[in-house]
Amino acid sequence: MMINVKACKVGNSISISIPKQYHVEAGSEYVVYKSKNGGLIFTPKIENPFLSDEPFPKDEDEVWQTIAKEEIEKNV
Repeated sequence: MMINVKACKVGNSISISIPKQYHVEAGSEYVVYKSKNGGLIFTPKIENPFLSDEPFPKDEDEVWQTIAKEEIEKNV
């Protein structure tokens, strides 16, 4: 389902409302990327997993575990 939203000026910033059906909690933090065609991609902000020696939770994708191990080995 596609939902249209409108950018609004709020103080010195531009704001886009997120419809409640997306269940985004107030105060959630996101990293924003701008694509070459001007599209915006919002990704939830997470702690850098490469800065920790703790193993990934068992439900994480095995590919990410492999990438993390490679990154750690590069920085040792």
